Amino acid sequence: MRDLLEKKKIVVYEVVPQRGVDQSKCFKLCDDMIDAGVDMIAITDMPTSRVKISPWAVGKELVNENVEVLIHFTRTSRNILRIESDLLGIYALGLKNILILSGDHPSGGDYPNATYVNDISTEDLIRLVKKLNLGLTWSGKKLTGKTDFFVGGVFNANLEREIERAEEKIKAGADFLISQPIYCAKNAEKAADRLNVPFLVSIAFFSSEKQLKYFSSIPGIDIPNDLIEKLHGKDKSYIEDYTFDHILEVVEKLYNHVSGFYISGIVKNPEKVRRLVEFVEGLQGRS
Repeated sequence: MRDLLEKKKIVVYEVVPQRGVDQSKCFKLCDDMIDAGVDMIAITDMPTSRVKISPWAVGKELVNENVEVLIHFTRTSRNILRIESDLLGIYALGLKNILILSGDHPSGGDYPNATYVNDISTEDLIRLVKKLNLGLTWSGKKLTGKTDFFVGGVFNANLEREIERAEEKIKAGADFLISQPIYCAKNAEKAADRLNVPFLVSIAFFSSEKQLKYFSSIPGIDIPNDLIEKLHGKDKSYIEDYTFDHILEVVEKLYNHVSGFYISGIVKNPEKVRRLVEFVEGLQGRS
């Protein structure tokens, strides 16, 4: 990922693993998106606290096929012992790109009574990864060999306090940042001007009004009300085409401000992803 970001504006596709050991549908989707031209596959780590296979199990298979992979890693379902152990295991499997997140509270997931772990902050978890890169544990003990993680963090470009936290993550050692999904380019432009590391904008378009309303209800995602109202009662084809065209406008406005684009796993249409990749490549040809 480090090398890709030095060469071009990248396009990353996010995939959500399946619940179970049979990941054939997940791998088929990854293959389709790679064929559509995306540069990397990002693999989520139990979003909304729903049990899925560990992302590094999927990631290892993709790396074996020479696919560039970004692993999500959440902290609130692991204590500090498990965090260090899992990170070392991830690196030993050949997975070097990692995105640090807090993770969703278990109260809304498969096991509402599960323990919410808070041994370490997100910023300190980034610092921990950087210590592993130096060959040290969080407590300062020496490792047998050191890692070489390329580590990122997430933030919401719509909120000032989140941009300030993003700056703290950079101070902690974050090599790159990924935003929450963006539907208004203006806020992301302002954020990009303050961030001195590669910054990817998360984007999504929708295939139904139900999907749009659900996504707009997620904390931190700011979809303009006039967009929601304009699509009320429209059929699926119209909604998908309209939101896709809107995202292309956002991409064009942000192209010169960001390092790439991150397609949310809610998107499942390889043909539209192909068109988006070609659109980004076209912008690159004009710059």
